[in-house]
Amino acid sequence: MGRLWAGGSRRGVLSHRVRDNQVLYVVRRDWPYPATHEFVRPRLTQAEAVRAAAADFRYWRPGPLRPRLSVVQISANDLRIHGRRRDCMAPDCPR
Repeated sequence: MGRLWAGGSRRGVLSHRVRDNQVLYVVRRDWPYPATHEFVRPRLTQAEAVRAAAADFRYWRPGPLRPRLSVVQISANDLRIHGRRRDCMAPDCPR
């Protein structure tokens, strides 16, 4: 099993390697059409994830299609598994 990189970033480089069972805070993007979601910007603390969500909001704000953003907890292993899914619509993903 590989390890996932997470944590605060400095110039796009993530700073910490985490184990599969580590709980991470990630930004969940829910797209209106089609009703899919994705997990982005993994962070080690909730405060860092909230700041990442604010930055993501600023990025998507001027565009015509805006995702609904939230911060959720997910294990590093589940995040890695979810990364292989494309256009996920599963109701059992963390909300």
